[in-house]
Amino acid sequence: MLITVPNLWNYDRYGPGVITEWYKKEGDIVKKKEPLCQIMVIKATYIVESPVDGKLTKIIAQKGTKVKPGDPLVEVEEITAPQAPAPAPTPQPAPQVITAPEVREYSVIKIEGLRRVIADRMTESLRTAAQYTLHMDVDATELVKLREERFRDYSYTELLSYIVIKALKDYPSLNAHVVNDEMRVFNHVHLGIGIQTDNGLLVGVVKNADTMDLDALVKGIRRIIDDVRQGKATPEELTGSTFTISNLGMTEVIYFTPIINPPEVAILGVGKIRDTNGRKLLPLSLTLDHRVIDGYVGAQFLGRLKELIEKPQGVLPGLPSPPEVSYTLSAVSLSDTRIEATIRNFRVMVDETEDAGGTNTAPNPIEYLLLALAGCMNVTIRKIARERGVKIDSMQLTVTGSLNPARFEGLTKTGRAGLTHVSIELSISTTAPRDAINDIIKEAEERCPVHDTLTQGTQIKIAIK
Repeated sequence: MLITVPNLWNYDRYGPGVITEWYKKEGDIVKKKEPLCQIMVIKATYIVESPVDGKLTKIIAQKGTKVKPGDPLVEVEEITAPQAPAPAPTPQPAPQVITAPEVREYSVIKIEGLRRVIADRMTESLRTAAQYTLHMDVDATELVKLREERFRDYSYTELLSYIVIKALKDYPSLNAHVVNDEMRVFNHVHLGIGIQTDNGLLVGVVKNADTMDLDALVKGIRRIIDDVRQGKATPEELTGSTFTISNLGMTEVIYFTPIINPPEVAILGVGKIRDTNGRKLLPLSLTLDHRVIDGYVGAQFLGRLKELIEKPQGVLPGLPSPPEVSYTLSAVSLSDTRIEATIRNFRVMVDETEDAGGTNTAPNPIEYLLLALAGCMNVTIRKIARERGVKIDSMQLTVTGSLNPARFEGLTKTGRAGLTHVSIELSISTTAPRDAINDIIKEAEERCPVHDTLTQGTQIKIAIK
């Protein structure tokens, strides 16, 4: 009886399978529904069972052979009645032969089965795509804090997957396949998750991940991981991803070079979060196919991903943005140059110098503006230092502003009436490394409201003594 390969998969979509294991050999007696062999399609496995009781007479498709549904597989001689066992021959003593044992300096492990499939796909990926990798550190301090406070039941892979999907919406060219001479950009994100198993690395796929909220995405990721590790994943669950994430953050690896899962054009590698100067740095490694994605586009995507990771409150659900804060003061004009303002319970006087027509009894508006900048930078720098565990013993700020009065005096109708340049000189006493202080200052420039307001039209330079 000729047994053929059953119709277990869609050959037109997934191509041929490979015989990865024979459980029986020629001459063996087999029973109905007893496993004969294993066939691997993509990275899913199928077991072919015997349809009858009988004796296996000939294996047609040997181990490693590529097959499709309907191909001849094996010949089995059907047995309809039990056969009496033949008497065992009387054993004859064999002459003793002593041979020297073979000594090897290595062990041999055949590359076959799933390992062979992985090897072939990785070789194909490197052979067909012009791959290069961009690396970037992202400040994940807020993400780590947020996970500890609000998302303890979620893994970093799950949270980062949700954020990556948001970034892909801004850069759809990375959510694509290259097939022959075509680049196919997908409308939906079919997210691939690298999953380590006992037999090797597999990529499970969450289809239409961009249509899911965080909870639905997490359920999808956990289900596919369970199916893959239990060997239950179907070819549909192991193919069709449009962008893949590979997370090695549970190891000591910082950066690495992930290999693109063909026919995709990009894959994101995630390394171990490390503590640097009080910040939680998350290393990202983005591999791209240079045939269709230029380095500048890849760098822009990483930059966008950096923005979302560093400000996760605006991305992750259930986290309302802090309400806007309004400030109000009441002011009374006393003369051409003097004004008195009430701010909460404080009365503040504003005046001009005598050479400007004032009485010089109080600071002028520009001096108050520079004072506001100094006060705001002081508060912001110290706040960030506390967040990072950096102690600042003392700090002195010298703020200088340059003003061109021609526009104010009406001598010209072009140019700016406001401050044209502002410089801040900082003298800080601390035991923290210089790099740590530089990072704090850089972030303070972004977070200080007064600095942000002035930089919309004024160049501000900061020097640290």
